[in-house]
Amino acid sequence: MDKATELNVRMEEVLASIEPVDFDNFKLQDQVTVKFYTINSKVYTRSFSLYNTVLEVKDMLSETFAIPAEELELQYRDVAVKNTWNLSRLKPDQYGNLELKLLSLSDKYTINVETPYKDMTVPDIITVAVETEDGTKEVVVEVLNLAINKPNLGGYKHIKTGVKYLHGYSQTGPPPPKVPPEMKNHRDTQTYLMKNRKLDMEYSRATQMANKDIYIPSVNDRILTAGPYETADEREARLDVEGKVRTIQRYFRAWKMRKALHELSEEYRKRVRLEQERLERERLEDEARKRRDLVSKVFPMTLTDFAMLYSMVEKWKKAEMARISSMYCGPSKIAEFYLLLEKEIEILRSLERLKLQVIEDLGHKKVINFFKAIGKPIEWYSNYKSLHIYMDTLETQRGREYFALYKSLVNKDLTREQRLQVYCEIKTYLADHDCGESLQIIHLIDRVCQLMARGTSHRHLDALEKRIEATVLHHFKLPECNEGVTKHMHNVQMRKMEKGLAYCPRCQRFKTFDGFKLNGRTDKVKICSSCKWLDKAEEPWIDLMPYRFMLKQIRNYERLHHAASSVAFILQDKDIHHIVTTIWHSHSALSECNDVYQLRLVRWDVTKEWSPWNCILLTVEEASAHLRVGNLEDVYEEEFINHIFNKHALARKHFPLLTAYDRHFTEMARGDMRLDEESEYYNRPDPDCLFDLVLSSTESSKNSSKCSQCSSDSNKPQSNQSDVSDNPSEKQCEHDCL
Repeated sequence: MDKATELNVRMEEVLASIEPVDFDNFKLQDQVTVKFYTINSKVYTRSFSLYNTVLEVKDMLSETFAIPAEELELQYRDVAVKNTWNLSRLKPDQYGNLELKLLSLSDKYTINVETPYKDMTVPDIITVAVETEDGTKEVVVEVLNLAINKPNLGGYKHIKTGVKYLHGYSQTGPPPPKVPPEMKNHRDTQTYLMKNRKLDMEYSRATQMANKDIYIPSVNDRILTAGPYETADEREARLDVEGKVRTIQRYFRAWKMRKALHELSEEYRKRVRLEQERLERERLEDEARKRRDLVSKVFPMTLTDFAMLYSMVEKWKKAEMARISSMYCGPSKIAEFYLLLEKEIEILRSLERLKLQVIEDLGHKKVINFFKAIGKPIEWYSNYKSLHIYMDTLETQRGREYFALYKSLVNKDLTREQRLQVYCEIKTYLADHDCGESLQIIHLIDRVCQLMARGTSHRHLDALEKRIEATVLHHFKLPECNEGVTKHMHNVQMRKMEKGLAYCPRCQRFKTFDGFKLNGRTDKVKICSSCKWLDKAEEPWIDLMPYRFMLKQIRNYERLHHAASSVAFILQDKDIHHIVTTIWHSHSALSECNDVYQLRLVRWDVTKEWSPWNCILLTVEEASAHLRVGNLEDVYEEEFINHIFNKHALARKHFPLLTAYDRHFTEMARGDMRLDEESEYYNRPDPDCLFDLVLSSTESSKNSSKCSQCSSDSNKPQSNQSDVSDNPSEKQCEHDCL
């Protein structure tokens, strides 16, 4: 029989069993509340009409619990109810309540009473039937939500499961106090000790069988039958706990060994890769240094570059004099010396021409540094978290406007109309100024505009335009005319001149310590750098480029190995030259190699920090092998160790004040968060960036008018570079720029 035929037969049975309805006495309020009890004593309540059949009730329950109607059975007083019966035949009580037992005929389906209540929402308004003397009355009841509004205090989120745990303001609303706070005037009792007593035992312990007072269903009970007796030895042999433990330990040790081998292999590959990267970095660094030296010889820009050229001239001159002395004598020797002198003079003249060109370029750079100094925001370090603070004022903004106006004035690519427009802007700016400089600038601008209107060529106006540029620049520098733009720069310069000044007896001028060459052997300030550069009678020309590179290698190694000493950062390139030439005699301690470009000053004892009395001069290959030595006595002979010890004692004699300098700088830097390796503000060194710095400085030093150190320090304040002495031989920065 198909499903449609079965449904028709059921409907016919239902229609035949329906009793005739008296429509005269029919009321829509004839409702009955049915309580369905499940096998686990759970209750599900729902209202039906008295004229609903049991089959209709089963269909509704089937939709509610997702169980077929054929698998449901309703019992009234432990008697199964027929599907054709109406609910009115089951005789509800006087309040319209009816109790039925709901059972499932199949073990595949379980009746869960909590399922219908999951998505049920409680209405705010309900209707309640109340019996009064006049009969039943419906009363509308409003449900008040007295739950407290809990604030959001934040919380945590589980990163794996995504579950959010919020800080609870309170789990439940606080109970109302029994005594109002205004009525309390003593502290006899603050809490009440609660006592809990069990009135009912647990379900599993109260009783094990049903009686007339309690009903315990036996559907889920199991009947257990005792098995054969098993001794302790038999049970231990059957479980074999020790064998299983040995198996677990064997597999765990194997896993641990595989994990250790994997970690060691990864560490080995990492160290091999780092070693290859280090060798490649050193090779590229050496190539970059040679390339920079070659470019410096062709296009000298700094004092170091010119010192290298003068040193090359001195070496060439000495070699030529030795060659002439060995090959000629008498008048021919004098003639050769005369030709050598002429060649030397010609070379020195070419170097002077290069120096004048560099000085001219530095003049333009001096102007640019001035505008950068007045247009850069004021910056300082705050004691609060060592913050770097920038403040852009109206004066700095005005300084940037001056810079833009000056750039348009000195631009040689402007057309005649554009240049006239620039002159009009300058006259508009000077309209509010009554000083003599402004009147002179306006007069010069009127003259050049008249000449341009008459068709005068540009080459005849060049001198007049340069005069206008110089006068405008001088006007920008005057404190009484620039609206306080240079006030901060002058204040910084004045603060620098308040202390830290030294007197040079040669030029008879007071200068800051930046104008003096200081090194590790300096006990007092004597002659400034400018006077030392002009007078080379006492000190010969020295090429310090290889020694500067050697010092940079030492500092990089010490910083990467977290050295706490500041000795390597106190010493200068001239100190390294003194150590190499005077103490180690410019050759390797092992192979006697005298190629300064292949020599390195490394630690003698790798466990101690670098210092002049803890170093050794070796080649690159020898230094790499020496740094891997664990015990020096196992590798070197006692005679060689004593020889190195004598060198270190000599170094202590040559640098007697270096220990005191190191102690002073260490105490001064103590507590600085920027130098603390554990602080979040510490700038940790990166081996790759050290090499990138060499490349960038090499490629950019010849395309700009500043040295490689100034290129890397472009983020530092430039205010101290704008005030430069008029002496062409003086430095323009704290490095070696002319």
